Amino acid sequence: MQAEQIAQALGNAKKVNGQWMASCPVSSHGQGNGDKNPSLCVSETDEGKPLFKCFSGCSQDEVFHAIKDYGLLKDLPNPMDFLTQIKPLPKPQEPVLEQEWHYTDEDGITQHIKQRYKTFDAKGKTYKQYRVDENGRRHASMTGANIVPYNLPEVDFARKTGRTVFLCEGEKAADALKSLGVVATCTHNGASSFPEDVVKHLVGLTIAIVPDNDLVGWEYARKAVAALKSVTKSIRVVDLVLEEIKEDAYEFVYKYGGDKDRLVDLTKATQAVTSEMDVTTPARLIGVAETPVTEELELPAVTPIREGFKLEAWDDIQDEPVEWLVKGVIPQKSFVALYAPPASFKSFIALDIAECIATGRAFLGNQITKRGAVLYIAGEGHGGIGSRIKALKTHHKTPENTPVYFLRRQVNLRSSKTDLQDLVNAIDDLKAVGEINFELIIIDTLARAFGGGNENASEDMGAFITAAGAIQGRYTCGLLVVHHAGKDATKGLRGHSSLLGAVDTELEIIRIEGAQPPKGILHVSKQKDGVDGQRIGFKMIEVSSSRLNVADTSSLAVEPDKEMDTSVKQKVKQNPPDATGNGRNQRLAMECLKEVVAEKGFMRDSIKCVGIGYWEERFRQKKGNNIAKKSVDKAWREVQEDLVDYKKVVINRDICWIVYEDKNASEYEKEEEYSDA
Repeated sequence: MQAEQIAQALGNAKKVNGQWMASCPVSSHGQGNGDKNPSLCVSETDEGKPLFKCFSGCSQDEVFHAIKDYGLLKDLPNPMDFLTQIKPLPKPQEPVLEQEWHYTDEDGITQHIKQRYKTFDAKGKTYKQYRVDENGRRHASMTGANIVPYNLPEVDFARKTGRTVFLCEGEKAADALKSLGVVATCTHNGASSFPEDVVKHLVGLTIAIVPDNDLVGWEYARKAVAALKSVTKSIRVVDLVLEEIKEDAYEFVYKYGGDKDRLVDLTKATQAVTSEMDVTTPARLIGVAETPVTEELELPAVTPIREGFKLEAWDDIQDEPVEWLVKGVIPQKSFVALYAPPASFKSFIALDIAECIATGRAFLGNQITKRGAVLYIAGEGHGGIGSRIKALKTHHKTPENTPVYFLRRQVNLRSSKTDLQDLVNAIDDLKAVGEINFELIIIDTLARAFGGGNENASEDMGAFITAAGAIQGRYTCGLLVVHHAGKDATKGLRGHSSLLGAVDTELEIIRIEGAQPPKGILHVSKQKDGVDGQRIGFKMIEVSSSRLNVADTSSLAVEPDKEMDTSVKQKVKQNPPDATGNGRNQRLAMECLKEVVAEKGFMRDSIKCVGIGYWEERFRQKKGNNIAKKSVDKAWREVQEDLVDYKKVVINRDICWIVYEDKNASEYEKEEEYSDA
């Protein structure tokens, strides 16, 4: 149905500036009194699809539903419905707790706990870990935990009695060997790494490492040897000669009937090693295809599903510690805005954050407490992003296969159902193929993901925030939006205030003008669940084309600058729209300066100068007497700063001179040309 027909059907139709106006049909319009003065604009797209906007503030959702109730849009879906289609991934059957292991100190007091859950997916299992405080309370984070090896009291007893300690990958295997009457231990994080905190508890021991029957197990054995070779009496890596891939000491005991004598015989027959290079993977495992094993990472606590409302006494309420992605800077699963004026290294900082989270390298000296994959949606700067990535990887020696993924195109997350659905499909496909779990999605920039909307309109910004939240909720990850500062950088993010209200963390980049090498400050200007105000200095390091192995190309990489004084708030100079120093007052000031230089100038070191007082007097004369003195004072202060910043003018105490672009001509000759003009 055409716009005119819809407008006529709604009533009070009239055509204004080529578009039809009609009464808004929303029942709550005009505080329920109706739309007596038509305020609904009815127009059409080039394809003939109707568009509506109520200038009294009724939402698109309300307008469309009301018009559909009139029977005027029988076949037209609500354009906002697509947001409701972006649901969190279907919840699998709840994991079932199978076993719980307590890690105690030398006195038998529990320090941390590991739980194994049966899951109903391809992996079949998952783990959860808790730190236990001095009051016996469990915390769903290992941050600050006293990390100890499993069965520590027995390990200490073995040191005193000279017994061998068998080191397994996991608690289940250690318990199986313990049932044979030997001392067995493991670490809390499985095969993923060998924690340094455990090494001190194994000093002076005779160690026999018992790897799982797979490549991952023997790689773990090498990690353990590398960590312990300099602190133990001797180390052996014992092959239990198991038949099936991934079997371990549990199968050795309960499937194959292995006993203590058999274990001791295998251990004695094994040559001691002095280096991880001495650990040789059994030939039977070489070339055997294995399903990749996901590292046993600490998982966030699952929020219990409660029926009804739980009423609690305030004495029982305890603050939960913040779980960080970048300690003190970016919380896990948070909505983050990183903003700055143009040319302030926003994309360089965002790329550095991505690499740090994917590799575990500290970000500007701040610990990465949760590693994981990162998706970077690069909506702008396609041409130069390759050299930036190369420079970052070269400078920081980034390992191959670091899980950072890029989408190099603009995505309309504000109003395009197709773009949003295609993005979700692409992420789902990648997750399905590689079993990838994203810890952070970066959108660079908000403007390039806004589909041409009005950033200052609450409706447009709200639509973007809703779509971003839907993506974040689906993948239970953090989301960082790279954005621009407003015309006045001191007022923060550009656009509608609902964006600042929605973000959990706001990161401001302050570039230090004139610094060499280029430097800046990362200011945590808002931290919803932590301490804000943190200021971190950084510098940009040039990575030359010779290091990049690319002809005529160089780029920058980010490094922390611990020596920078970040205690004093740096002045942020805002450029006028053309960023050239050609604003109205600047042009007037330059005209005045050229006049007084020509009339009263004098030569100093081949440069024609003039007293700054003459310049100020002429500027005030030209401004006239009809303007308040306070306004003229402010204008005079600002034009001096602007023209100096834009390198149009040099001020040296009480004299000044003009800077000319033609560096081949003498300053005197250029001034004569201006004087003749």
